[in-house]
Amino acid sequence: MGSMTVANAPTWCTGDVERRAWAVGAEVAAVFADEVDRDARFPVEGVDALRSAGLLAAMVPTELGGEGASLASIAGATRALAAHCSATALVMAMHQIEIWYLILHGHTPGLQGLLRSVATDGVLIANANSEVGLGGEVGRSFCAVERTGDGRFHLEKDVLAVSYGANADALLLTARRDPEAAEGEQVMVGCRPGTFRLDQTTDWNTTGLRGTCSASFKATVDEDEEMIFPTPWGTIGAQCIGATTILLNSVWLGIAEAAATRAHAYVRADARRKIGTTPASAPLLAEVSVTLGEARAIMASTIAAYEAAVGTEDLESASLLLAVRNLKLSVTTLAIEIVSKASLICGLAGYKRDSPYSMDRNLRDVLGGPLMANNSRAAGENAQLLLAMKAI
Repeated sequence: MGSMTVANAPTWCTGDVERRAWAVGAEVAAVFADEVDRDARFPVEGVDALRSAGLLAAMVPTELGGEGASLASIAGATRALAAHCSATALVMAMHQIEIWYLILHGHTPGLQGLLRSVATDGVLIANANSEVGLGGEVGRSFCAVERTGDGRFHLEKDVLAVSYGANADALLLTARRDPEAAEGEQVMVGCRPGTFRLDQTTDWNTTGLRGTCSASFKATVDEDEEMIFPTPWGTIGAQCIGATTILLNSVWLGIAEAAATRAHAYVRADARRKIGTTPASAPLLAEVSVTLGEARAIMASTIAAYEAAVGTEDLESASLLLAVRNLKLSVTTLAIEIVSKASLICGLAGYKRDSPYSMDRNLRDVLGGPLMANNSRAAGENAQLLLAMKAI
């Protein structure tokens, strides 16, 4: 990656992983971002660059061939990518969520092998937890693991959305542990390259986040039983929700930062044209700065709290779960506010799609934040949690 682009990375991009991601975003993903958005296609160039830069495997433990990067570094890398292309950033975020599942709970030889293949072969992993008929709820499954008696299992699942599914090399998905199990008695399974088939059942033509290609698919799996996670999905989900929320919301924060940066550049350019006067939009930029500081602060504090809890009983504590959901509710709301105000600052220049100050993709993409893991559901779950807590 060009050294000039890395040198122009923002001040918060202090680590090597974050700076490499910024270079991929600026030099590759940004070049194709408009085309990816227009055609609603997979950001193949950006993802290939992530693979070449070793970023798909950055969080894989060193003993399995990765770099052992921290969750905080991967969140920063995701923010860096989101400043240039939301689709590339979301692929990074969702792939790393699967890596986190495997790091914390993928303790069978087969699952460790899948994790190693990310480092050795650049395997891209997608998630297939949602199921048609459950409205996005991942705590229940209709489908079930059917053991075939030869150390293998068969599984068929109608998946509501598999982001970048048509381009995924491997899958992680949830199902009932056997055909007799209740809907909430779930396991997670890993599907290595060549062990599953995805048949697309819907198209993907959305207002924003068009390059994520999150269509519905029917998944058919035939795998070894060692690809079944030994820990129940309920425990995995509870312990990994923090990483999931941090990584996805790093995308919304990165989109908001890009809009704020563009608005800042617009106001400075306006000031240069009117020497001796303060541009009329400068006070609104000051408001954006405050809001952006709030979003950055809650992200930093939640990352610190979650990383400190890993490996302890606090990982499933009510206070941490409340903080994680609050991160989601806060950042998705603040990001929309930031992008909207940035658009007002840039005025017609921000409204035009062919302007260097265009807010077109930022506005459309950031509106997807509250829809992914619906904010109303998260607020309702927090309301119930608060009733059981003795202190807030």
